[in-house]
Amino acid sequence: MFKVLIIGNPNVGKSTLFNSLTKSNEHTGNFHGVTVEEKRKIITYKNAKIEFIDTPGLYSMNCFSFEEEVSKNIILNTDGTRLLLVDANSLRRNLYLAVQMKELNLRFKLLINNYDYFVKHGNRIDLNKFNFGMETKIINAKKIKLTPELINLEKEEQTNTNDKKFFETDKNAAKSEKNLTNFNDFNAKNKIFTNFEEANINYLQPFINAVKSKFNLTEDKIIKAFNGIYTSLKDEEIEFIKSLNPQIVKARYDYIDSVLNCAIKTKNNYVYGASKLDKFLLKPIVMLPLFLLFFFASVYLIFFLLGPAISSVLNLLIEHLLFTPIINLIYLITSNVWVIEFINNGVFSSITTVLTFLPQVCLLFVFLTLLEDSGLISRLSFIMDDFLSLFGLNGKSVYIILMGLGCNTMSTTASRNADNKNLKIKTALINPYISCMARLPVYVIVASAFFGAKAYFVVVGLYLLGLAVALVMALILNKTILKNKTNNLLLEFPALRGVDFAHIYKVAKQNAIDFTRRVFGVVLSVGIIVWVLTHTTFGFAYTDIVTESIMFLIADKLAFIFAPIGLNSAGVVTALIVGIMAKELIVSTMSITNNVVGTSALIFSLTSLTSVVHFNVASAVSFLVFTLLYCPCISNLAVLKREVGSFYMWFAIISQLTTAYLISFIFYQGITNGIIYPILTIILAAIILAATIYIIKKVKHPKCLTCNKCRK
Repeated sequence: MFKVLIIGNPNVGKSTLFNSLTKSNEHTGNFHGVTVEEKRKIITYKNAKIEFIDTPGLYSMNCFSFEEEVSKNIILNTDGTRLLLVDANSLRRNLYLAVQMKELNLRFKLLINNYDYFVKHGNRIDLNKFNFGMETKIINAKKIKLTPELINLEKEEQTNTNDKKFFETDKNAAKSEKNLTNFNDFNAKNKIFTNFEEANINYLQPFINAVKSKFNLTEDKIIKAFNGIYTSLKDEEIEFIKSLNPQIVKARYDYIDSVLNCAIKTKNNYVYGASKLDKFLLKPIVMLPLFLLFFFASVYLIFFLLGPAISSVLNLLIEHLLFTPIINLIYLITSNVWVIEFINNGVFSSITTVLTFLPQVCLLFVFLTLLEDSGLISRLSFIMDDFLSLFGLNGKSVYIILMGLGCNTMSTTASRNADNKNLKIKTALINPYISCMARLPVYVIVASAFFGAKAYFVVVGLYLLGLAVALVMALILNKTILKNKTNNLLLEFPALRGVDFAHIYKVAKQNAIDFTRRVFGVVLSVGIIVWVLTHTTFGFAYTDIVTESIMFLIADKLAFIFAPIGLNSAGVVTALIVGIMAKELIVSTMSITNNVVGTSALIFSLTSLTSVVHFNVASAVSFLVFTLLYCPCISNLAVLKREVGSFYMWFAIISQLTTAYLISFIFYQGITNGIIYPILTIILAAIILAATIYIIKKVKHPKCLTCNKCRK
């Protein structure tokens, strides 16, 4: 199969190019590190099967992060056309990767993006004088069309034949593309560097000679080592070559400057991304209040003003155009009570209660897209870096936290963009405390039922509580088992951009589709299972008395565990158990258990003592807090296991359940019985925390009986 690799620095438009060429809708944004794993799509074009691969951002072949290792491995081990995308406004930095690929004699086509912005500020590139030695083309990644010439499709057979010599590896050393880190096994039989003079990289010759004067190494091994591939080298050889890196970096940039000085004309003091507004935005006293105002206003607009109005219209449309005609048709077909109840309260209740929150979900992603596309997230990350470093995090965590407002699973995946292993694990572990969109329906419904006009402040308080708990957990981890040795922030400021309504529409549309698929997939299927279990006895007979059902009787046996936090109702326990599958299921489960359809009916039922699921003010607060903080959903747990391993996945489960229980206990007992219970709980929590940390340290660093170092 013919393959096309899209390569380049972070935030140059690789995902945009990938979407344009493959007609995809992968996430794009005005922030570096949006793509943290390769994206692949196979299309048929001109009767040929073509696989496009969108690689994570890569600054250099000398990798410093996980996503760079992913890209490097793909570049070295994938045979196909390489499209190296660079930004016209950052050519000097972007071409550093191009120079390294030339040194390795990896053929590629150079595509220059964002030229319209470059020209807008009075700058020019003369391609006739751009003597870089590779085919170069100016493009617009948003509007580019796929052509055979762009991907060298007409030369596919010749390219595949010529490239074989660069990818023939020793059988014992060859690794699959999924082995992302072991570059020492890249052991080509033939020299990668085959034509030194033709490649026009004579600037390396002094360094090659310096290495040869000390060690008996071949030229190809030396050049690979200059690019972070230390095949069969000894430690002293690697250390000496690394000591030359600062001089090699300077020589590469000198070569890049020699190319650009002839071909580029820029205005004096032109700095890409710099804006007059940065004089104000980079001041914490301006940026932080502005962001908080934007956030609180967006929450009010999304959850309590514009969102509910659109939801009401959507609810009426769904009811009158879809559900009512179907129910009337079913009445004409059958009078069977089981069938009618199953369709009405099993299927429709599951879908309606969650689907009416579709407008709020779309508006939330519009809010996040506005922040990301505008370039404000990078500024906010810079400002928040000092504050977050107090908790063992850094400025990049801002992006991950904001992404968590949409989906914790996505933000956990994005945590691999962290600068070191411990920071990655910490960020992944605190992500589930950030309230995602799936918990939004629970907040709005329960808060509206018991707090009326004050529901807005309750919802905002829950978001802030989740953030506070996440920061405290990060601090505890940083002071104990996941200490940061270094906490540097490498960040670039993209240009401030205006609103791109086309992109915002695309994001809202895609998230609406994804949310609807989730409703009709997970929510509907699990909702049906819940309905069956809440309307079936242990004798497998239908019952309309929920208290006689299988689900209720099982949950009733577990309810005593939740009695201290006021959630000893079997219906509430059922909703929490099902919520582990997906938090959206909590609302649909309460609707099914209370035998109601629609958000208004559900809100009213929660205040009625005759309902299976009901609360008072204290238990409602406890339920909201517990829902905010308890166990991550199944998809998030799967990503946690993949990213940080089974040990930390179980740590997340246990720590979150414990944290949720203790904080819910404090709120419930504080509202019900006064201050004494919360004080005792905090003391108990401190003791449990200390014991837990001690046990974890013992598990992670067990002493051995034979090691003198351990004995000491």
